[in-house]
Amino acid sequence: MNAPSVELTQALSADALIAEARQLAGLNDFGSNEFYEPLKKLLECVPLGMTPHPEGLASIQADIVRCLVNRLRFQADLTTHPEILDEDVEDPIIVLGLGRSGTTKMQKILSSPDNVQKALFWRLWNPARFPGNNAHSASADPRIAAAGTSNLVATDDPNIHAAHHMEEKEVDEEWLLYTLTFDDWIWNQLLFMPEYFDWVRQRPREQPFAYVKSLLQYLQWQDGGKQDRPWVMKAVGYLADMEPLMACYPRATLLHTHRDPLQTIPSWAKFVSAMWAMRGDPIDKERVGQEVLRYWGMAMDRYLDSRRRLQLDERIVDARYEDVRSNPMSIVERVYQRAGRNITPAAATAMAQWHNTNEQGRFGVHRYSLEEFGLSEAIINDRFAEYIDRFIQR
Repeated sequence: MNAPSVELTQALSADALIAEARQLAGLNDFGSNEFYEPLKKLLECVPLGMTPHPEGLASIQADIVRCLVNRLRFQADLTTHPEILDEDVEDPIIVLGLGRSGTTKMQKILSSPDNVQKALFWRLWNPARFPGNNAHSASADPRIAAAGTSNLVATDDPNIHAAHHMEEKEVDEEWLLYTLTFDDWIWNQLLFMPEYFDWVRQRPREQPFAYVKSLLQYLQWQDGGKQDRPWVMKAVGYLADMEPLMACYPRATLLHTHRDPLQTIPSWAKFVSAMWAMRGDPIDKERVGQEVLRYWGMAMDRYLDSRRRLQLDERIVDARYEDVRSNPMSIVERVYQRAGRNITPAAATAMAQWHNTNEQGRFGVHRYSLEEFGLSEAIINDRFAEYIDRFIQR
């Protein structure tokens, strides 16, 4: 790829975007500048991996500014309300798994009762309160309408909707909160940046995880405090970072959904290739396949190693994808038992109703194949041999 143009370099200037965010927010204090180095690296890597089209470039700029404005507003609230960091968020239910392995379904089922904290998309998109927000209920919060215009919700790409339909009032991955750190490989799922992925995976993970934990404390504080409501969380990227995850949430109950990588890897490749094409020229499909194999292979290696070293077997509820599809309430019962919580009749009704009224494929059929991305059964079986041998029944 040729060197980026002067115009593109200027459009992706960290200092210019920071200045724009400060002007928009009417605030100057970020509290800390730990985000600056990863932000600069991220912006440098965008043109190395992809060629943004004009609408895509504007979308990238808007996302960066939104994240910076949220950091500024959060810091302002934190300065005024230091008690935010007293909120207890250390006992969530966390759903893990390779992307496209049933994690979303289990998160939505577990989030359907009223006695849990929900990672609603609009809360993740703008975790900081808007200035002058006088809404008397969460349903009137102006952040809901703002989230409805986001590129992830408003896209008309059928491949994205079929794979992972997003709505402003539905729960989603709190992995989105990690975009505010500029220091997490979630950005490589939104923008094709192999160089950034390699750089960020060598960095310490404690600070980004601690920052996101503080955002969850902030959201819980906004919602009236804990009130015996554990968070239901989900991020497929957690497979690569079990150590900082468990350090932040030492009383967490973990659910790992298992699906054959022969399905998950090409399914994710189809999904993420559509995500990357939202902002730039399409990426060669064989290269997409290689990158998806590379980063999920890395994540699984790290997960299996951490699971052994941290002795997490007794902390994790393992569930087959087939049960996610046909009998998710049996999984819910095991999760609640492991968490030491009782399933109330109202919660059981809400979870069963979600399962019974949300059939797979209602937003379109997600079609994919290994061959489309230059992959084969032999390649997948070799790369994920240890995982397949232990957790996958064929």
